[in-house]
Amino acid sequence: MKSSIAQKITLTIVAVAVGGIMLAGLMANVAWEWNFRRYLSSVEVEQNQKILEALVELYSEEDAWSDVRHQVMQMGMTSGTQIRLFDQSGVLVIDSLPRMMMGRHGRRWQLAQEQRGLVQTYALEVAGKRVGTVEITRLGQRGLWSPEALVFRRGVLLTATGTGLVTVVVAVLAGSALARRMTVRLARLTKAAEKLGQGDTETRMAVEGDDELALLGLTMDRLAGRLSEQDRLRKKLTSDISHELRTPLATIQSYLEAFRDGVLPMDGRNLAAVLEESDRLGRLVNDLQELSGAEPAGQKVELQAVELNGFLARETELARPLFAQKGIELAFAPGEVPVVVAADEAMLLKVVRNLLSNAHKYTAEGGRVELLTFAGGEENGFLVRDNGVGMEAEHLPHIFERFYRADPSRARGTGGSGIGLAIVQELVLGMGGRVEVESEPGRGSMFRVTWPRSASIRAAGG
Repeated sequence: MKSSIAQKITLTIVAVAVGGIMLAGLMANVAWEWNFRRYLSSVEVEQNQKILEALVELYSEEDAWSDVRHQVMQMGMTSGTQIRLFDQSGVLVIDSLPRMMMGRHGRRWQLAQEQRGLVQTYALEVAGKRVGTVEITRLGQRGLWSPEALVFRRGVLLTATGTGLVTVVVAVLAGSALARRMTVRLARLTKAAEKLGQGDTETRMAVEGDDELALLGLTMDRLAGRLSEQDRLRKKLTSDISHELRTPLATIQSYLEAFRDGVLPMDGRNLAAVLEESDRLGRLVNDLQELSGAEPAGQKVELQAVELNGFLARETELARPLFAQKGIELAFAPGEVPVVVAADEAMLLKVVRNLLSNAHKYTAEGGRVELLTFAGGEENGFLVRDNGVGMEAEHLPHIFERFYRADPSRARGTGGSGIGLAIVQELVLGMGGRVEVESEPGRGSMFRVTWPRSASIRAAGG
């Protein structure tokens, strides 16, 4: 039979409580009994000392043990002790017990002698002269324990036992309440997790509190939110891919049907249109393949020290003719000091070319595109800045999403697939960097690519 978590928690709490109570009780009992024995011993020593002082005083007054026999018997009865006196030769001269057992109280002392304490022996001295020896034995007690002490001890043990039982009951009740409180929230988490596992990404944990279970609930809520967002992006990606593929396929299909039905002649002009749509379809497939390869799991990243001033200077010269054909000025402003980053050259090349291609598309004739490097503070990197059409602020959080377009009609007109910036982000993240964008409508855009300075220093070997 399986035990529930609530039962396990309750049993654990009870076991810990009982074990703790037993251990604490044992330690307390040992300490209490040791200290109480010390107390009883000190009391007995003090009482015996008073008996000794009284005997010395009696002997001083009478100057013979035979004259104090009656007083010794009375002293034994009042103190509950057996007093035996020996002279200097070791001969017993007085024993209080036989006389105590005579008379109306004799039965009491007969019973009392059955339980005898420890025998204590003392030397008797009067005026510096030894006059004999005395043995004092407590009657009616077990060792140091008198009847009163035993009653007190029994009361303490009963009180401790009762307290322990009450504590166990309280522990059981508290453990049950705590277990119920925890398992209710665990059950809620389990139910929500089951819904999440079944694909219900809109479910939320709703766990109150500020402990680990509440933190787990918040974490699962964030996971559900991210799964929901990923599901949304997956559906959007599927829709966008379908849309992008449908247009060239539909165009090619319509031309082929027209050729088959004799509606259009299969001449060079019409075949060129079909070939153009085929090329467009091929570019889209290539972009998708490149995006898949840009993901960190899709390729091996080999980081090394790359000096950005020289690297970007070469790429600027290679791209300048393309920008010149559109009448766009392409400029590069290197930093005053070498700017080194930890990057994969092949991946960095794709990042730079995609950013330049994006700037080329959205910068009108007569515009200007700049590349700048920077170093200092906690980051090294470069930026690509243009004075093109720019974007509204509402588009900036989504600009790196796959197939996202700030202006779908304009993007399609320029031949873009909406994948280039997604590729840039995947590549930069794969190299341990970060890419950000700033843009204003009519004033252009600026893409900033950065790497942690510490990683750059390590890559440079110092």
